[in-house]
Amino acid sequence: MKQNLFISLLTLLWVVSMTPGTALAQADPEALWEQGNQAYTAGNYAEAIQLYDSIGRQGYASARLFYNLGNAYYKENQIGQAILYYNRAQRLDPGNADIRHNLSIAGASVRDRIDVVPEFFLKTWSKRLMYTLGGDTWAVLSLVFFGLALGLVLLYLLGTRMGVRKAGFYGAILCLALAIGTLLFASIQRRKLLHPDEAIVMITAAPVKSEPNQASRDVFVLHEGTKVRIDNTVGEWREIVLSDGNRGWIEQKSIALIE
Repeated sequence: MKQNLFISLLTLLWVVSMTPGTALAQADPEALWEQGNQAYTAGNYAEAIQLYDSIGRQGYASARLFYNLGNAYYKENQIGQAILYYNRAQRLDPGNADIRHNLSIAGASVRDRIDVVPEFFLKTWSKRLMYTLGGDTWAVLSLVFFGLALGLVLLYLLGTRMGVRKAGFYGAILCLALAIGTLLFASIQRRKLLHPDEAIVMITAAPVKSEPNQASRDVFVLHEGTKVRIDNTVGEWREIVLSDGNRGWIEQKSIALIE
């Protein structure tokens, strides 16, 4: 009897190991990538999603992977998922024009139209500038500007002519300011990657409550694809803030974090 039980367990383990999901999870990521691209080209978008997603389940993440997932979900008319993965791709490659373009197209399908609270133009300009490049690029530029600042300081200290010393002095100040600015951009982007605070509504209609419980009144309703910022957490509830300043509580299961 023990022998029969042992054989049954081995059979069960073999069957589980041969299930499609497990096989995909153990497959070579490059092979999955090629198969996903072929499925997408052939119009088999659901299969492409499964193949791309299996790469992510192995721990891989890239802007290209998330971008392709966004495209496949958009073709399947799953707008919430498409916008989620376009946003994830944009976090990794904020300067990519293709991602920005496709995100705007998918965003046009979102039912909610939320006004943006006006902000100081310098703040808006600095945000646009910051997301023209990725965090790693800004970090490298910060090191470059800091190195230039040190070189110009030496020029100021060792220069024999007044004009050269002035150029070294003012150039060092400028490069140091640029080094601090680019380092700030890099740190902001890194913080957002490590501690994401934005999410996408993933269900057709999600009621937003005045308090973190089902018995509280509905403040408003959000629809699939709407982007929100998470401000607070209480159990399975998230306090969200919209771009127009409105806020309320929504169940965690109704949204997906952009991470």
